[in-house]
This record gives sequence, C-alpha cells and structure tokens, in this order.
Amino acid sequence: MKALKRVAIATTLFAAAGTAVSQGPRPLEVISFGGGGNWPIWAAQDKGLFARNGIAVKQTFTPNSVFQIRNLVEGKFDIATTAFDNVVAYQEGQGETELPTIPDLFAFMGSYSGGLRLVTQPDLRTYADLKGKTVGVDAATTGFAFILYKLLAMNGVPQGDYKVERLGGTPARVQALM
Repeated sequence: MKALKRVAIATTLFAAAGTAVSQGPRPLEVISFGGGGNWPIWAAQDKGLFARNGIAVKQTFTPNSVFQIRNLVEGKFDIATTAFDNVVAYQEGQGETELPTIPDLFAFMGSYSGGLRLVTQPDLRTYADLKGKTVGVDAATTGFAFILYKLLAMNGVPQGDYKVERLGGTPARVQALM
C-alpha cells in the first residue's frame, strides 16, 4: 500500500510539472529606464538564458521614476532595474510622489554604469551661466537631484538661483535640452 501511495504522489508531481512546462515559460514583467544599462537583460535574452530556464521576460521602458516605482508597488511589474536612490527615497517615504501603499522595496543586485554628468546647452559654459535658468531632473526629491543641487551650490549657484523642472528619464531630459 505504501508503494502504491508513493507511486500516486510521484505521478501527481510529474503530471503537475509536465503541465507547468506545457503551459510555456513563466512571464516576468520588468520595468527599466532605457539605455545601455540594460545590456545584461538583452544579453541573457539573446543567449536564450531566460527561455532555457522557463522565464519569458517582458521589458517595459519607463518614462520616469515616479511611473516606475508607482507601478512596481501596485504590482503591475515584478521587478525593476533602477537607481538605488529611488529604492531608498521611496522606502523611506521621501519619494517624488505619495504611494497608495507602504512600499516593501529592497535592492538585491547592483552595478555602476558610470559617473554622473552635468550636461548643458553649448552656450552655458560655467556654473554661473545656470543662474536664472531651468535645470531638468527625473525627480526632484531623489539622490541624483540632490547631487545636482549640491554640485551647483558648491560652485556658487544656490537653490533659488535656478528653476527645477521634473522631466523624467534621460530621453525626456535630452529632448528638453535639445
């Protein structure tokens, strides 16, 4: 009787596993900022690593960090590739927008894609040239914006001497700069 019960359990497990495989790869919704920082995802897709492990990655590019974090917290995405400052800001209740629920965000991998840069129109050659101008940021209350404010203040351009405009991710900021 015990042997028959074991066979029944094993048969049930194999049948369940076969059903899962026959249903196709498990979808994984990923939201990312556009750009070269996505190369690990693209390389894994190109090499078939996700498919080989039963995962179908659907990648969506976000217009800005507010959209990204809000939709992640609301469960529309399973995972986000984002800058660590977004994780900290929203987890600590200091993000750009109020969230509908208390977030439970954490960082589990990290990489560094290069230094931050201040990019301006060609006629703006010094920090002083930014006085009275508008600076574009993704979000005004997260780490990268705080670095910009500090950089400007250290170079004689305190807050109040320029306007801050929330523009979204890099493509939107480049478009506004153009």
